[in-house]
Amino acid sequence: MKLIKLIFCFSILLASCNKAKNDGVSKGEYIEEVIDSSKLRFNNSYSDGSRYLDSVYNGFSNVSKVDLVRKYEFKAYLLKNTFFNNELALINLDSAINLINDNSEKYSKELIKIYILKADVLVNQYNYDDAFKYLYLAKQLNERNKDLLQTANSNIQIAFLLYKQEKYLDAITYFKAAVSELKLVEKNPKENTFLEQQRHLNNIGLCYEKAGQLENAINAYKIAINYLDANRKRFVNDKEYIDMAKGIVLGNLGSSYYKMTDYKNAEQSYKQSLALNKKDEQDALLTQIKLGQLYITKNQLNDAQAILNSLKNFSEVRKSPYLPVELRYRELGYKFYDQAGNKVKAYEYFKSYHKLKDSIDLSSVNLSNRDINKEFVKLAHAHEIEVFKKQDEVKSVYLVLAIVFILLSVLCIFLILRDVRGSKKHIKKLTVLNAKISGHNELMEKTLEALEQSQEENSHMMQILAHDMRTPIAGVIGLTSLMLDEDDLNEEHREIISMINTSGADTLNFINDLLQVQYNKNNLIKEPVEMHTLLKYCITLLDSKAKEKKQQLTIKTFPIEINISREKIWRVMSNLISNAIKFSPHGSKIHIEMEEKPLSLLIKVKDNGIGIPENLAAKLFNMDADVQRQGTDGEKSFGLGLAISKQIIEAHNGSIWFESLPGFGTTFFVELPITES
Repeated sequence: MKLIKLIFCFSILLASCNKAKNDGVSKGEYIEEVIDSSKLRFNNSYSDGSRYLDSVYNGFSNVSKVDLVRKYEFKAYLLKNTFFNNELALINLDSAINLINDNSEKYSKELIKIYILKADVLVNQYNYDDAFKYLYLAKQLNERNKDLLQTANSNIQIAFLLYKQEKYLDAITYFKAAVSELKLVEKNPKENTFLEQQRHLNNIGLCYEKAGQLENAINAYKIAINYLDANRKRFVNDKEYIDMAKGIVLGNLGSSYYKMTDYKNAEQSYKQSLALNKKDEQDALLTQIKLGQLYITKNQLNDAQAILNSLKNFSEVRKSPYLPVELRYRELGYKFYDQAGNKVKAYEYFKSYHKLKDSIDLSSVNLSNRDINKEFVKLAHAHEIEVFKKQDEVKSVYLVLAIVFILLSVLCIFLILRDVRGSKKHIKKLTVLNAKISGHNELMEKTLEALEQSQEENSHMMQILAHDMRTPIAGVIGLTSLMLDEDDLNEEHREIISMINTSGADTLNFINDLLQVQYNKNNLIKEPVEMHTLLKYCITLLDSKAKEKKQQLTIKTFPIEINISREKIWRVMSNLISNAIKFSPHGSKIHIEMEEKPLSLLIKVKDNGIGIPENLAAKLFNMDADVQRQGTDGEKSFGLGLAISKQIIEAHNGSIWFESLPGFGTTFFVELPITES
């Protein structure tokens, strides 16, 4: 026993040592200095900077997970924003996630940053489904952490998504919320959110401008400019950056003045922007294009041509042009040459402009109809279902343990009572009771024997039916199929053999239906089944059959789990949908819909087919009724499917019925109890 205790303690100590070894203490500020020093290497090329950073990290004896995540995050940020390599950025982000994802509570702050950055990269790749997913994961983590900075970052990413969807007023709400949160963060002397605040004050103006609220846009831009000027003294060493940022805002301000036909202020703003903005090449080029457009509007064609020529030189030199700049440059070109009267040149620029514009529009079309709030609700529902499933698994384990404990307790009590109550009187009572039980057992055995004999006779008859009818019919089908494959048959013989083959197949299907009638309600095995999954499976199997008649199957379901026989209910639903296909014309729609009631689940199968005449309606579910009809393409029916379906539904304590208007279609209803009680 002492040896076991020693081994146990040693195992815990060894595990603790391994854990400490795998996750060292973060070097914090020193790591930030290393990252800052690597920026010069990254200015040369990504490979130079990456090799330098990796070599420094490899020199550390025990790097913490936090520091490794910081390295991957920094590389991914540069790959996205500087080197425009989204694929490699995702590889770095996935490495960071794999490193800390197993302990989301401990590394929640780092995970939130990584999730937000990954969502941004995925948006660049137009992978909006996964972008919404990671934004939701970040939002969910942050609801527990209450980290204002990360909340602001989440709101910023949502705002950018809304901006790309052209939902500008909605985006303003999130940008304003982010700016307010960044101001609160800055109350901590260690935090500096100046860069982010000025950036999103400018974005608010952009949203107002895009939404057509030009006066609000001008006010927003002026607020951004005042904010930059007010903070010059705080950031004396960042004069160049502040000038660049102010130049960007002035360029946007000029656009709003231009749209208001205030050309004087527009020209002044553009020129001030170009004088200040020496760093942001892309924005400076866009401002030049805006100024060129202004000159065209004012018919100052010489000034416009000078700008167009400088832009042309830049476009020809640069190997990978900025798409927004290239698009606006081509637009400026065709407008200039159109106004100058050079129709050939104008058409050349016009054609290249629309070619590029179409490719850009095509890549972003998938985002326009997405509602972010609905996407979050959908993800929240999926997460809740996952949580409930895990809770059910835990409950099941506890239930099994409880049952085992109860059984063991009962066994112990029984053994104790048996030893304590060993008197003769008790033995006599047990003897009498045993005699009664023996009598009951004999009666039950005889009843069981009779039932077994009946079942054996029934099974024997089914075996005879299967052997004597199915085998020769299957043989006929096989032989006729082989004969049909022969090339030397004339048309008359081929038609006769084809009829034999089809009749054989129909007969075999009829026998299969007869065999299904013989199932025993007492043998019904129920299990928890996700009904929406079962219905989708039925539709998937029958979709090809519907497409043969150019029909469309539509489904409206929701997640719900009920206790049923999966195979039997699948047969019922497949039969109803198959009938809808069979008795509906080409090109029609068939609707399958679920509706939850307080104690039951209602499933509807609606078609626009030939309907059910009154003379068949009353006996449609009867086993012996002659209700056979041909489908709209001559498909055969044996009239047993609905009778079998009714047996199955009633065995589940449910009900099945229909509503029909001859010539206009039929709706079948299946109602199943949600709970056994």
